Amino acid sequence: MTGTNASESAAPGFAVKTTLLLVMALPMMAFAPLSPALPAISAHFADVPNIDYLSRFVLTMPAIFIALLSPAAGFLVDRFGRKRLLLGSIVLYGVSGTSGAAFDSLTALLASRAVIGIAMAGVLTATTTLVGDYFAGRERQRFLGLRGAVVNYMAVFVNVLGGLIATVNWRASFVIFVVAFALLPLVARNLYEPAGQPRESQRAAARNGEHADARSGDGPSPDADPVPGLFLAFAYALTIAWSMAFFMVPVQLPFFLRQIGAESPVTAGLAIAMSGFSVATISLFFARIRSRLSAEAMMGIGFGLVAVGYVLVANAGTAAPVFVAVAVSGSGFGFLMANVVVWILDNTPARVRGRVAGGITTAIFVGQFASPLVSQPIANAAGLAAAYATVAAAMAVIAGGFAIYLLICRGAAGGSTR
Repeated sequence: MTGTNASESAAPGFAVKTTLLLVMALPMMAFAPLSPALPAISAHFADVPNIDYLSRFVLTMPAIFIALLSPAAGFLVDRFGRKRLLLGSIVLYGVSGTSGAAFDSLTALLASRAVIGIAMAGVLTATTTLVGDYFAGRERQRFLGLRGAVVNYMAVFVNVLGGLIATVNWRASFVIFVVAFALLPLVARNLYEPAGQPRESQRAAARNGEHADARSGDGPSPDADPVPGLFLAFAYALTIAWSMAFFMVPVQLPFFLRQIGAESPVTAGLAIAMSGFSVATISLFFARIRSRLSAEAMMGIGFGLVAVGYVLVANAGTAAPVFVAVAVSGSGFGFLMANVVVWILDNTPARVRGRVAGGITTAIFVGQFASPLVSQPIANAAGLAAAYATVAAAMAVIAGGFAIYLLICRGAAGGSTR
């Protein structure tokens, strides 16, 4: 055998699903424990010029490398296989992540964060592609909803833990990355290359007299279908928009809470955790909600809830309203995150799934890297409340666009029946 599993035509079992869920939590863990520590990191490197910007990039630096390298990772998983890239990426993730605890130079710290971004490009692209390979239709919706719930419930714990650790020493936050090494034997044992993907596996199977059939029943897009370029461009642009807005919580909220008198890293960790809890709760019911609403309706609702939540943040004067606000905006992100992945995978051919998954990853992390570049100039000029209000207005415009689209579609459908 050469990387294909004899049981790949069957539904993935508990071990496969659990391993995939745990690995898909690694990108969250690259950010969540560090967010509450950002003010402490900023204070430690206070003599560095432009530390207001650079301290935020300790969190977001991986994003630009994920964005730049995910298309290449998508090509590699389509060409050479998912599992090899995933294993190598996990090793690099663990090494680069834990190394951050040893550096007393901001340049070295940022460099280590860049390397972890390279690792995450491989992890994210390989795992997203495997979701497309292993699951189809409603089962894919259920798994992605479960993924959103599990990852974000874990983020609740990790954010609180990160806040507690940051009260002791910000360096200790990097020790959490050692968990990556514990996942290596699970990935090696439980995950498998799907039949029919990639071409190298097909050739190897042919040499061994095996027949590598592509998965059947894998959505509405056979390999002969054209790639919907305009749809992908639009969906990726929306992904950049919500990702940019989403990352304002871990990047800016700890500083906003300090401005309104809530200076403890634990408070910041709890507030960020509240956002993750809301994302997770909506994600848990994603498949059920998606069975009743169109993808476009879910996008409109999601952007609308984010707009409402950020208006509430902008007008908060104490910590308590912030908790309510991020619960509302987190619900919106819960509508958006799994929905956009399902929406894209359901409308693109299987033959380009790795590259499409790479595009999703790129869009998410372009948004994350752009978040402080967009929000910090507004914050410097008019304050963090104004930055949240500005982003809320942009989210409201997008939500309004979806509402108009749905009304037009409903009107056209009504007119066609008369």
